[in-house]
Amino acid sequence: MKTAIRVFRALSDTNRVRMLYALRHGELCVCQLIELMGLSPSTVSKHLSILRDAGLLDSRKDGRWVYYRL
Repeated sequence: MKTAIRVFRALSDTNRVRMLYALRHGELCVCQLIELMGLSPSTVSKHLSILRDAGLLDSRKDGRWVYYRL
């Protein structure tokens, strides 16, 4: 039940749904999502952490860049 609530809360924000939509074709770097969304880096990072904690995203680090995928 807690998992379902976490997922629904993650999907309740339009920007987070837009991020998921952008990731539907493959992984993107955080810098690409910042540019695409037109939001500050801290805001994008917060949205990404909420989506990752809900189990909707996976991430990998490559050097100084972090890449996210569905």
